[in-house]
Amino acid sequence: MLHYFALALLAQDSAPGRVIDVGVALTMDERRPIHNARILVRGGRIEAVGPRAEIAAPAGWEILSFPESVAFPGGVDLHSHTQTGGWDDLNDMVNPNNPEFRTLDTVVPWNDLYKDGVAGGVTTVNAIPGSGTNMSGAGTLVRLTDTAVVDEAVLRYPGSVKVAQGYNPERFGDLGGTRMGMWWMLRWWLDRGAAAAKAGRNSDPDVEHLAGIFRKEHPFLVHTAGARDVFGTIRMFQLEAKVPVVVSHCCFSGYLAAPAIAATQAALNIGPRNYDFSFGGDKRFVGLVGEYERTGNRDMSVQTDAGVVPQEEFLYQATLAERLGCSTWEALESINSDPARQILIEDRIGRLVPGLDADIVIKAGQPLDPRSPVQLVLVQGDIVYDIRAGQRY
Repeated sequence: MLHYFALALLAQDSAPGRVIDVGVALTMDERRPIHNARILVRGGRIEAVGPRAEIAAPAGWEILSFPESVAFPGGVDLHSHTQTGGWDDLNDMVNPNNPEFRTLDTVVPWNDLYKDGVAGGVTTVNAIPGSGTNMSGAGTLVRLTDTAVVDEAVLRYPGSVKVAQGYNPERFGDLGGTRMGMWWMLRWWLDRGAAAAKAGRNSDPDVEHLAGIFRKEHPFLVHTAGARDVFGTIRMFQLEAKVPVVVSHCCFSGYLAAPAIAATQAALNIGPRNYDFSFGGDKRFVGLVGEYERTGNRDMSVQTDAGVVPQEEFLYQATLAERLGCSTWEALESINSDPARQILIEDRIGRLVPGLDADIVIKAGQPLDPRSPVQLVLVQGDIVYDIRAGQRY
């Protein structure tokens, strides 16, 4: 039996792979492009990346040539609700906190919204519950790949745990009706999650998702907006509880606390609204990513909250961020390497470097140019979108 498995592994290692030749490769490992680039892909992983003059094409491998195009890592959208293919999101409105819930059971792999997303350059989404309650359960990191099997589409479960602070979960009639009540409850759940993590895996099944955060297996993703709530989220989760947290939305007046946020170097997931117009004394039109960057924030990703913004317009969120004031490299990192690091999966996706999954987008122009189409998308080395078979988006 061991001999059989050894032969199977040897056959897999010796199987031919793919050679991808492009005009420019943006590995997102460093802020420098590779011109006349070659990427070797085999067994779902990247084997090599570099100039064609330095990397030979192995005999017998399939060659995909796009000499005037740009290759970059697949888009990673951390705030998405398209996992069912419609509006059938998980959003229970009975209890103010439901940490035991999960989106895993709602995932419909390769649904039409995911197919649209792939055609727009997205390869991974964090499928999360809605924001009608203060804590709505565990999300799922889903690959946008051609399969009908949920297990084959799931990159990691849990992807995160969804919390909502401010606006959406506020209501009358129970303890969740005020910020003070919600924040008291969240601290109560944090204490319980910390105790469960200390007691051992599955010691308290209702909060096992929270215990995993204290073990640094996945982060909180917190829906929050406005300067008070954005910094309040950072204070509660990052500074007090010292757990991984991604602050999602960060919009409206959130940027007014940007200098104080920069001092914490918090992970910000900005959107789908990526601008604000101040009706105060300044009367300024502000690009949010650019304003956070200007004040020293560096750990930023964009998002769609799809389907608030369609899944296929994820890259365009970064286009708008650049147009409204952020640097080009910050915008480029906001769609792949930064969100991958924020969601604690940078050892698998987010960059084009040897050993990582071959989630690759090839575009006729640079990633932020909405005039140029996505031509080819690979997820774990498999072609899941080819414009030559029919342009979808």
